[in-house]
Amino acid sequence: MQDKVFDEVNSLSNCELIITCEHGGAQIPEEYNSLGVSASNLDTHIARDKGAREVSRLLAQKLGCYAITGKYSRLLIDLNRRTNEADLIVATSDKTDIPANLKIDETEKCKRLEKYYYPYYEAIEKQVAHIKSLGKKPVFFSVHSFTPQLKGGSYRPWNAGILWHKPSALAQFVYEKLQNRADKKVGANVPYDLQQANTGAVVICGEEKGYDYGLIEIRDNEFDNMDKGAGWWADNLADILHKYLTK
Repeated sequence: MQDKVFDEVNSLSNCELIITCEHGGAQIPEEYNSLGVSASNLDTHIARDKGAREVSRLLAQKLGCYAITGKYSRLLIDLNRRTNEADLIVATSDKTDIPANLKIDETEKCKRLEKYYYPYYEAIEKQVAHIKSLGKKPVFFSVHSFTPQLKGGSYRPWNAGILWHKPSALAQFVYEKLQNRADKKVGANVPYDLQQANTGAVVICGEEKGYDYGLIEIRDNEFDNMDKGAGWWADNLADILHKYLTK
């Protein structure tokens, strides 16, 4: 039996909140020989979102909700993209070539979708069905992180950004409440503007199904001290999310 391509916390939790973390891992299946990417590059933002997995799991533990985190690198296949997007399997990331992805045929794309992409979304839908069976409406919150500066790009001054595609009650609530937390600079739809896109797990599984949702991007140097950084963000987000769910 194939190993799961994701990790779960609190499977079939009765809490309506679903935490997703599409870029939680940097693993590459052995058959792909690291996609031709160096070990040092696989330990950077091009391969995974530093700290996102740790925050997601802590949130699930604190709130008693379900969380799912991807195990394999976004370079293998990006769980936060639609199946027809060019960036589903990238040939280059932040000016770094991904040799094994330079020439991908339809057979290889379908193989990666079947083995590493669809099972992730099927697990989410299983949790959605469970919550709905309880007469509740799912609420989605997705955790990501971003590098302080892309190669050749400007420095990104935000400690975090809250993103949404169409107006979202949860995203707005989290954004407003984070404004009052410590000395963190929090922006709306930064460093990526989800209003200009129509993609991502929270849009695919949340917005398009009529469910409330929000997405956080945390600057990954917040996790240079992983325990301290993940702890701070999990504590504060758990408090905010709890207030939202119980208001």
